[in-house]
Amino acid sequence: MKLLTWNINGIRASKIPIHQLLESLQADIICFQETKITRDMLDEMTAIVDGYNAFFSFSRKRSGYSGVVTYCKDHCLPVKAEEGLSGTLNKKGADDVVGYYGDHSEFSKDELDALDAEGRTVITQHEIRNPDGSCSQMAIINVYCPRYDSENEERHSFKLRFFALLQTRAEALIESGSHVIILGDLNTTHQNMDHCEPDSEGGSHSIPSRCWLNQMLCHKQQTDELSDKSDLHDKDTQPATVTGGHFVDTFRYLHPDQLEAYTNWCTLTGARQTNFGRRLDYILCNERLNSALTSCCIMANIDGSDHCPVKASFNFSVVTALKAPSHCAKFMPEFAGKQQKLSMFFTKSYGKPSTDMSGNNNIVQHSASTEWKDKRKHSPHSLKRQSSESLGSQKKKGKSCLENKPKQINLMGFFNKKPSSCPGQLGRNSSSELDEFKNSKKTSSDDSDINDLSESQEVTTEPSISSHLEISSKNVQDSSLLEADKEELIVSKVKSTTDQTSNSQVLAWKNLLKGPPPAPLCPGHSEPCVLRTVKKPGPTQGRQFYTCSRPDGAANNQEARCNFFKWIKDLKK
Repeated sequence: MKLLTWNINGIRASKIPIHQLLESLQADIICFQETKITRDMLDEMTAIVDGYNAFFSFSRKRSGYSGVVTYCKDHCLPVKAEEGLSGTLNKKGADDVVGYYGDHSEFSKDELDALDAEGRTVITQHEIRNPDGSCSQMAIINVYCPRYDSENEERHSFKLRFFALLQTRAEALIESGSHVIILGDLNTTHQNMDHCEPDSEGGSHSIPSRCWLNQMLCHKQQTDELSDKSDLHDKDTQPATVTGGHFVDTFRYLHPDQLEAYTNWCTLTGARQTNFGRRLDYILCNERLNSALTSCCIMANIDGSDHCPVKASFNFSVVTALKAPSHCAKFMPEFAGKQQKLSMFFTKSYGKPSTDMSGNNNIVQHSASTEWKDKRKHSPHSLKRQSSESLGSQKKKGKSCLENKPKQINLMGFFNKKPSSCPGQLGRNSSSELDEFKNSKKTSSDDSDINDLSESQEVTTEPSISSHLEISSKNVQDSSLLEADKEELIVSKVKSTTDQTSNSQVLAWKNLLKGPPPAPLCPGHSEPCVLRTVKKPGPTQGRQFYTCSRPDGAANNQEARCNFFKWIKDLKK
């Protein structure tokens, strides 16, 4: 069986269809964290995937936040499934929940509700067949643990209490005789080798989380340094009923000394290019199941999130359940065809026509239809006349509206100069040239006199007509050539004027809207820096600064970002 976990950082952000994505991962059970969808955002394409069965957990506090989902292939269909760790989210009367919740005496009811309200856990229980032919139960806990927020101290306590509830449930399942696999984004690192800069990882706040993970593992994988630093029982972060030491870190079991094995990188600094990250994603199995482990690898070559998948293989097969658990997404009312649509509440419903009609009703309906047909038969002209008159009035009304409606002005009409009624006039600047052109036309041309004579006098001889036509055509040609020369001169003058105007406008806009100054060069690589803005709340929020354009990396990596930093001075208003 192949098992995969991946913090997908938004299932809707995937650039390929969900079915294609699942097939490309080549695993039997695929667990996603941080899906960032709530129940109202879930669509059928994501909920019902051909060949898979989906089990979701949604956040009930914020929209587009947290959330996990487990996709099981049809041949790995679980026997039971449920959402959450405490059992408070189970449906009443459901008989296919996993159960075995442990001792919750140290948790209040409100605390249990709050820990399960963010959609961070889905548990599926499978029946597996071991190599020797025996069968046993195995529970897979797909979990997305909270992260530490430096601006909210309460979230640190929330994270530790979530760890405590997770351990309580996991050990209760082990005590019931079931194998347990915890996988997902635990949002903490175990050893120093799991972090590119272990000393900068949240300061003292990271110690309790690392100590919790350390005591969860078997004695062979525990770090003595973490075991001696703190006592979780004294900090009220671990119930007294749990014991610890039941699980194995599958990756470190097979690769105990591998360095720079990270699963999470900062996307803002491009740290993935230099492999400057952390190992936050784990697959933990109980110690008895460790003998079936065959491989575990970090798939750092797969993009699409700030995390990468982790895959493990086990030497056993899953016995397919005969029926999917009720928590399966295909049983949701909106996808099972049982939920009524909102439009049905506003649509008038019509009953089936009654076939048991009395004779009187038939007679009444027949007489009514006959009467209506007779009226239509005897007055076709009146009906036609009324329709034509109404149509004519509508046409007249529409025509008058169109005539009175002003012509639509396009956006360029506000910037183009209006043309004059004179065909030779091209702009305001050419009015003087046109006046001169008109005067010269009157003095230099006798076309008007010839035309007046030809129109006022009655011509009787054919030669005189031809002579007048020849003279008039010659003068018309001369005047047309003169007019063409004048227009060409005017166009060239107007064009030069408009070019000068446009150039002056461009220069004016350039002087008014100056672009940003050129970026300075970083001293480490002599390359142009990038401009960034402070987004973290505080006194410097919104300020801009220059920094090296290279991705973040270790201090001894010359290809990584250098330490250049420069603020941009505030503009004086």
